[in-house]
Amino acid sequence: MKRLSITLLLLLVPIVASAQLKVAVMNPDSVLDALPETQQVQTDLEEYMQERQSAFQARYQDWINQMTEYSEQAEAGNLSETEQQEEEARLSEMQQELNSLQQRIQQQIQQRQTELFNPLLVRVEEAMAEVSEEMGLDYVINKASNTGDPIVYYTSERAPDITQNVIDKLTQN
Repeated sequence: MKRLSITLLLLLVPIVASAQLKVAVMNPDSVLDALPETQQVQTDLEEYMQERQSAFQARYQDWINQMTEYSEQAEAGNLSETEQQEEEARLSEMQQELNSLQQRIQQQIQQRQTELFNPLLVRVEEAMAEVSEEMGLDYVINKASNTGDPIVYYTSERAPDITQNVIDKLTQN
């Protein structure tokens, strides 16, 4: 009898504990999309990306032009063996510089994206914390990951969705 009571108690503890937890879900992408500042941040980022890519494209096109000119000169027999080797070394060095430039541009774009979006993400996090506190929630679960794969594969329809509450909190001013 005592063993049955202990077993029953152990089986009921998780149920009682889970019944006390208040869990909600939120879609942070929807919250960000609802903020008017997000469109401006995206526009700023796209302009920055276009500017950086244009700078790269100009240098890349210059390299293509020089490669074409070298090929035409070499095929026409206008370059000595030594001149061909020197020109190939110079063009190879230019290609390495272009690869390095492309990597630096990608890093700059990622850094700019972080600089632009971080203040919005901090605001969303603060609003989510306020809403969670107001609703007495224990947990808020992300509805979907950044890659589109859901983090939680099953969410009860009973789970409160605070996405709109967070949007309201951010846009009420």
